[in-house]
Amino acid sequence: MYEISLVPDVKSELIKKLKLRNLVFLICVIVAASCGGVFMIMLSITGGQGLALAAQDEEMACRSDGKIPKSSKKCDNKYGTAIMKFENEEEYLTIQDQMKNLSLLNQNKIKFSRVFNILGTILPNKEKGDENTVKISEINTDINNNTLYFDALGYADNNIGYRALEAFKKNATRTYYDYGTYMRRDEEGNYVAIPSYCITEVTENSITYGIYHKGTPGCEAPMVEEEKEETSDKTIDNLLDENPAGTTTTTDEDKEETKKSENEKKDIRIRRTYNDTNDLEKYKEGNDRYASADAEKVRGYYFESKCLQYDGEGKFDEAATLEKCPLLSEEPYIGDSAYGRDSDENMVLSFSSTLTITHAVFLSSNKHMMIVGPTRQNVTDSYIQISGMFTEAAHDTEGTK
Repeated sequence: MYEISLVPDVKSELIKKLKLRNLVFLICVIVAASCGGVFMIMLSITGGQGLALAAQDEEMACRSDGKIPKSSKKCDNKYGTAIMKFENEEEYLTIQDQMKNLSLLNQNKIKFSRVFNILGTILPNKEKGDENTVKISEINTDINNNTLYFDALGYADNNIGYRALEAFKKNATRTYYDYGTYMRRDEEGNYVAIPSYCITEVTENSITYGIYHKGTPGCEAPMVEEEKEETSDKTIDNLLDENPAGTTTTTDEDKEETKKSENEKKDIRIRRTYNDTNDLEKYKEGNDRYASADAEKVRGYYFESKCLQYDGEGKFDEAATLEKCPLLSEEPYIGDSAYGRDSDENMVLSFSSTLTITHAVFLSSNKHMMIVGPTRQNVTDSYIQISGMFTEAAHDTEGTK
């Protein structure tokens, strides 16, 4: 069967063009409607922003002087008393500004007593086991520039005073500082900082410990209980639930007594330095290889240093530590030097020196500061070394030593 199209080719093309025109027109209508919708949305946003800005301007005017410019509308009571209606507002603003700066002032507060710890570490002294001795005869300080100026006398074997001077220079350039935070584990297993005023540091057999005064007001906090045998890890409430009828139960008074025993005052020794990262991790679990056999093992405590560095194998890297936290920010300057005799007619070397200390050493915000010499001898904030440092004992205004 055959179909014969009686529509001419021209008519067919015209029909196709009309369909295409209608499609394009429909698309244009849709696009125009979309643009109109977007325009209305943007218009509403702009209008909303204008209303919001007007409301903010109104609030600012009400809070400042209590008047809305170019408006008969009055300020609502919700804004409170306008600032300009307060008397002595300049005094209030000054106090507020000073309060904001308290934290900044506290961070930049200087702990000048660390000067003696510095000198006690870098000055060679036969009383500490050194071969030479350097004692200060006069000292001046410029705390703004972290600089020490002093005159000193060098004593050495065979009256070779320059040996004492060289020992002093090497000590100064190879000394670094360290500070940080003593940490404890809380009841959730997270490590948190122990307040610095709860720690007293001591050095025994060249090892520094922090004595944590647990239970002292302001120092006590929930701690992770150590693992114990059998049912010691169960809470009081669990034990009450497990007790069968007719057996002895724990009363509220017993609970209160238990809490008191947990919060009793106790001094806990926390070792500060570790040979490597593996030593640190073992110490966190209560394995202190330096502790005596009868010493109480502690776990969940450690010292987090801000300066000590460890190499790729986890061992302590003294060179990297010295580079990160050097005691001196510049090489020590040695002024005039000359040989002479002291009051005992011994030959000594007198010299002057200038030391520029790294600013971080004096910042009070850097807690538990420790000055570490090249022989690993150290002095902490808890111990200020002054004896044997000066050629003469200090006297007060009345001449009393």
